[in-house]
Amino acid sequence: MKRIAIIASGGDAAGINSAILPLIQQDNYAVVAFHGGYDGIVQQDAFTLMPEQVREAVASNRNLLRSARSQLPWQAEGRRQIRQRLKSLAIDVLVVFGGGGSLQAANLLNEEGQPTLLLPMTIDNDIGYTEYTLGFGSAVAVVTQALDQLHGTAHNMPGRIYMLEAFGAESGHVALSGALAGAAHAVILPEHPVDWLWLLTRLKGCMAGPYGYGIVVCAEGSAASKAVVGSQGGSLALGQQIAAALDAPVRHTLPGYCQRAAIPVVEDRLAAVALGHSVLQAVREGNTGVAIGMARGRTLSVPLREIAKEKRQLDPHLVVAARNLQMIN
Repeated sequence: MKRIAIIASGGDAAGINSAILPLIQQDNYAVVAFHGGYDGIVQQDAFTLMPEQVREAVASNRNLLRSARSQLPWQAEGRRQIRQRLKSLAIDVLVVFGGGGSLQAANLLNEEGQPTLLLPMTIDNDIGYTEYTLGFGSAVAVVTQALDQLHGTAHNMPGRIYMLEAFGAESGHVALSGALAGAAHAVILPEHPVDWLWLLTRLKGCMAGPYGYGIVVCAEGSAASKAVVGSQGGSLALGQQIAAALDAPVRHTLPGYCQRAAIPVVEDRLAAVALGHSVLQAVREGNTGVAIGMARGRTLSVPLREIAKEKRQLDPHLVVAARNLQMIN
């Protein structure tokens, strides 16, 4: 019987419970789990999950695996401790839910003899080898719902500019998709330097229009320096500049960590099920040392050692759509 250990590493994201369900419903596999990411393998007790427990959790924003940012994988001694703990539990394969940093750590462990697989989990959707990461769709849904509500209050009380700050670290995937889905008037992206004269002209036109308001989505990576990415409120200074230039009040909305703990949407649940089944297939075939991902609606596997650190770029079709809708210059 194959023994699999599962962890979540890095920032949390919605949808991973649906990926766990296929893993634990196989009679010829034993699955143990750890809270606390890579460090939790050494520092916490292993536990098991029951199929009905997981089935009831697929609609929950409370992940069955508590995540954490870890230190041990970046030290040779730390990796030795991780491998030793897994060996003591007779673990054949380690399955990691995580983003770019977790991917690099998975590769280090795999290269040193611990068979490892990675499933992409980050709301940022910025990992270069896959078109979709778990949590992205649910985060975009939070931004979209907030924009829907902002349109309502802006209609009811015009004469203001509303700025929503979206998560995404140094990538603008959440901001761009949310702005398009929520019909914002403009979006500020780290990958697309804004022309301030264009932005002010655009918002001035919105304020002078029949509805008398403007809505801007600002990606956190556009509003903050690299030193403070992940901190909220970087868009406040941008809002002050807009308010001063247009002599109009700017009101801010920061959905913040609600984007990370969203109720998982259908897209995340279906992707998670597909990814979970692909992990099982990889384990059956002895195909470890790979990252499982999505491309054109299908799963794929890429050797961990071959994945570059480059971030996934914005979807060019969505960029064109945003430009056609006058959201970007």
